[in-house]
Amino acid sequence: MKKFSVIGIGAGDPDHLTLQAVRAMGAADAFLILEKGEEKSDLTGLRRAMLDAHARPGHRLVEGRDPDRDRTPADYTPTVDGWRSARAEIFERFIAEDLAEGETGAFLVWGDPSLYDSTLAILEEVLEHGRVEFEHEV
Repeated sequence: MKKFSVIGIGAGDPDHLTLQAVRAMGAADAFLILEKGEEKSDLTGLRRAMLDAHARPGHRLVEGRDPDRDRTPADYTPTVDGWRSARAEIFERFIAEDLAEGETGAFLVWGDPSLYDSTLAILEEVLEHGRVEFEHEV
């Protein structure tokens, strides 16, 4: 079975990573990195620095482009739902194409993924599609 780890990285200070996050980074085979454009490239750089410090040698980085999202839409819920679905397609492709059976993929999330982020809902959408099977953990 393929596995997927959603790793909370706190506020972004590498010195504040939990030991649990460091262990999870060290256990993953491949990481999905979503580029968010030039103005947020420092966030991607910080994720890469954390992986350089804590991921195991030979880990793979798979890059994708984070779908654009209107931050002030007239109709908020459908806009966010569309953005999540576009992200779900990227996650599904990563799991299907970049992970072999028995491997673990991971995604680094700011803050506590169980509270502040939509990554878990996106993974649930991927599972609902039924095209890939995997277990996931936070």
